[in-house]
Amino acid sequence: MKQYKTIRLSKSVFSDLKALQKDGESIPDTVRRIHNDYLNCIEEIQYRYSRDIMNDGSFTQYISITASDNSRYGSRYTEYFMKIGEEMNDIVRLPKDVLDEIRWMPQHPDEIFNTTMFTLISIEKALMEWSGEDKK
Repeated sequence: MKQYKTIRLSKSVFSDLKALQKDGESIPDTVRRIHNDYLNCIEEIQYRYSRDIMNDGSFTQYISITASDNSRYGSRYTEYFMKIGEEMNDIVRLPKDVLDEIRWMPQHPDEIFNTTMFTLISIEKALMEWSGEDKK
């Protein structure tokens, strides 16, 4: 019997995750694919995660992603932002085996899934953007 775990994601992360789905692909398959895409370029890119506290007490997360000169993308840089404080209302049920494959970012337990998914989604967006620029 397959085991599942329920995780909570913010609306923005969940909508980005759904936007990255390919035709007929399930959410677990999308999670697995974007994680594998990250693993396939782990030697070529670096990312830096940071978080700033705003005046209203909320947080903003930053992910900066850099591709090295000798990567398949050449020297590239991009950033993505996400304001924290957004309710994590979207519940996703994922197979435990998919979750066990992922390297989760160390975070507060309430945010570990959301932060890691935000990171993977940001990296996937950067790779798609850089690949698209190369085709032009």
